[in-house]
Amino acid sequence: MNEANKPALDSPSYYLHRLVALLDRGAEKILQSQLRVSYRRCLFLVVIQEQGPLTQHELAVCLGYTDPAVSAMLVELSEDELVSISTSPEHKRKRIVTLSPRGTEIVTAARHILDEHFAELLDAAGVDSGHY
Repeated sequence: MNEANKPALDSPSYYLHRLVALLDRGAEKILQSQLRVSYRRCLFLVVIQEQGPLTQHELAVCLGYTDPAVSAMLVELSEDELVSISTSPEHKRKRIVTLSPRGTEIVTAARHILDEHFAELLDAAGVDSGHY
């Protein structure tokens, strides 16, 4: 069988996509069981920690989400006291998003937990996790 007729399920890109999906699913289970927070919420919090403070629109761009999707998630994160949202002093229509102390605690714990699990996976695969 030549490369042009190779089944999609037999390609490196398919396996890479599948691997990432499985890692995401595993991260979801771990974070739900240990911190009672979803992986998606953690991604929001990590981006806010790394890039923040930032506007709601800037957050949407960083995550690759729509503004309405980010707005809906920010309502939940704010209700759970994981983020703080304030009006921009420069532009009253813009909202500035920052991590709350509780949000910072969640991100710190989530990074530690997932880094440990990822290091175990790399070690099991014979990859030097210290290199990454």
